[in-house]
Amino acid sequence: MPPIPPDGEGCVKWLVEMGADLGFHAEANYVSDDGSTADAAWVLNPGQRPIFTFTVEEADPMRLTSAALQWVGTSTEPRSWMHIGILLGGSVGGVSLPGLPERLRIYGGDEADRLEADLEGFTKEVIRLLAKYMKTAPSGGGLRGSIKALADSTLGWPRGQPDARIEKEATAIISEEGLYPFAAETSEDDEAPEITLAPSRKVVPLDIKSGEITFDGALMRLTEADAERLLLSSEHRNLPFTFRFSLPRSGGGASLGLWFDADKSNQPQALEFWALADAAEAAGTIGLLGPSGEVAAFTLV
Repeated sequence: MPPIPPDGEGCVKWLVEMGADLGFHAEANYVSDDGSTADAAWVLNPGQRPIFTFTVEEADPMRLTSAALQWVGTSTEPRSWMHIGILLGGSVGGVSLPGLPERLRIYGGDEADRLEADLEGFTKEVIRLLAKYMKTAPSGGGLRGSIKALADSTLGWPRGQPDARIEKEATAIISEEGLYPFAAETSEDDEAPEITLAPSRKVVPLDIKSGEITFDGALMRLTEADAERLLLSSEHRNLPFTFRFSLPRSGGGASLGLWFDADKSNQPQALEFWALADAAEAAGTIGLLGPSGEVAAFTLV
């Protein structure tokens, strides 16, 4: 690829050309179905949810940040798998974006070489995760050949895509304080209120973390609770993800289930799910983090 042009229009054209060279359907001036706009997008097939989206800004880091933030979303409903902001007019070393997920990356105009290398690396990760999900080997023909093969095999998404049911036994360390958001309401007059856990329809957003991967915004309910065991579940009729965490109240083993229903999904959701499943397999641990801190830490057995 030629060097990245220093102007916004030229950079967008460069991104579209690079995406096409890698085998994606690449387009400029992308508008999502919820009205979010991106200067460029790379999708596997026209009309599908984008894998990569891009914001290009020539000089104003605050405007770049504002435009990029609309793409953050959550792991449950990502607008794209990864959004990349590019500030052409200099370094982003002074731009502070604390607490943002890995799917939002910001590059300065002085990082052109790293940007090109990272885009190829991110593309390799897309190929690896989708090939693992679809239980196929990456195609020959380099990155372009593999992306083209994925585009062909996902043309009718979600038609023909597999569901996933990953079940694991584990040991668990539970934080009573972390479970407070699931508890029944207690009187403010109680000097030492006891936590009362009972099944309810109360929904608590939890982050599921394994290794370097965080699946944020999983909407969990306490669906079972007795003297021996708690069950946290994220069952939701409109989402492809179901996470089930069985926690022992006193001794005994824990278990977890990571389920993915293809017919409710898009490709970014499949990538989010398999990034978590792959990280859990590699690290052997999963943590649940909630509004009151850590809920539970699992070690797979």
